[in-house]
Amino acid sequence: MDMESRSKKARRSESVAARSSSSLFIDMESRSKKARRSESVAARSSSSLFIDMESRSKKARRSESVAARSHVPPDILLSNILPRLSFKSLTRFESVCKSWRALITEDSLFAADQSLHPSPASSGFVYLGSSGLEFLSAPGTPVGVPRPSLEIPFHAYSLKLVASTNGLLCCLIRAPASNFFNDGGPCFNLLYVLNPATRESHLVPAAQSHSSFFIGLAFDPSNSPSRYALVCLRRCHGVIEGCLKTQHWFHVFSSETREWVVSSQTVLVDDFVSGEPTAVFAGGVLYWDCISYLIWFDPSKDLAGRTPLPEDPSSAGVHWIGVWEGRVTCTQAWDGEVEVFVMTNGNGSSGNWVRRHRASFEAMVGGNPEVFAKFCHPMRLRSGRLWDRLISRWFLRPLALDGGDKLYIALKPIAWMPNEKERVLCYDLRTGEMTSISDGIRLIPFEDRVFSYHNSMVRLPELCSEAVNTTTS
Repeated sequence: MDMESRSKKARRSESVAARSSSSLFIDMESRSKKARRSESVAARSSSSLFIDMESRSKKARRSESVAARSHVPPDILLSNILPRLSFKSLTRFESVCKSWRALITEDSLFAADQSLHPSPASSGFVYLGSSGLEFLSAPGTPVGVPRPSLEIPFHAYSLKLVASTNGLLCCLIRAPASNFFNDGGPCFNLLYVLNPATRESHLVPAAQSHSSFFIGLAFDPSNSPSRYALVCLRRCHGVIEGCLKTQHWFHVFSSETREWVVSSQTVLVDDFVSGEPTAVFAGGVLYWDCISYLIWFDPSKDLAGRTPLPEDPSSAGVHWIGVWEGRVTCTQAWDGEVEVFVMTNGNGSSGNWVRRHRASFEAMVGGNPEVFAKFCHPMRLRSGRLWDRLISRWFLRPLALDGGDKLYIALKPIAWMPNEKERVLCYDLRTGEMTSISDGIRLIPFEDRVFSYHNSMVRLPELCSEAVNTTTS
């Protein structure tokens, strides 16, 4: 019995040992699996880390590449980019750093460059409204002046806007109502020169008090940012050798000498000229639109002459002279068409007119019916073509050429109506697209002048406080 009991104990011990060995094997196998799983996880983690590092490296390389491509050299930024920004943007950028502030506010060369390369957001039109000088630009492109309506220390009805050149404006100031000439015209005895962007202005006594002044403003910020000239075109009519002729001469004011002088140049024309010619300044030369021809004067060389218009004025309905890239332009509307001419190969009498654009008003209207439909009642459109209905009620006139391919057109009711406003449209001569710029501008009575304008950072040349003299040479 004792031996049998020992045998049973031995078998139980062997069974326990076998089970322990099996458990140990299973435990070792389990640990081996865990180790393999850990190694697999570690391998995957290592692979993910490598991929992540590689991805970060690629991103870093791309960022470096983008940074290298987007980096703009300082000289390009300061000389080629900043001068082409709008005046309002530049005033905000003054706070970037001291060097930028000094460049924008004190550097005369930078200001001259900005004046010569106006941003589209800095360009528009200026006219004399009932509340004073009003500025107009395309929607979303503010003209860049302090306010759309500029407050000036004179009543609007005592002003006459006569010139706009490279950011400077010139107005005539009417004398008190009691001062009138024999012809019934009001007396103007002061000139008001101002830069709306910088809010600088000063007064210049006129050469002579007169009811009619045909003033041209010569200002070239690229060559002479510290001075300007005012030129007053004078004329008289008379019978010479049995023919009615018109003689022109010029009074010239220099902001440097602060004196009026009478030029030795005169221009005699076999024609009787009426109306009030408007002047533009292009390529160093002033041009007055005298209906059937242009009278020009070069204030720096003291030369003058006459140049014909591109087409026979008798066949053209209306025309408008302007400036594009330093060259004088003439936009003529006649027989339902509009043609844009640019003077090339010189200035004054040496220049040649070259036609740059030609377009049909009917094509403009037909290609943009949604723009013009609001000018005619829908019921009226059913009984005739839109173009015919439009011209029966509205007078179209070209205003200016901007950027070489954008033509601005004003529409004015043929039949006068109280409080009626003039509409302004912009036609892209390249794409044929018409855009409404303004639903109405209201000019003061007997004024229909709308001038092109772009702001300028050039400081207005200072005048001494001494009285301005008038001399004759």
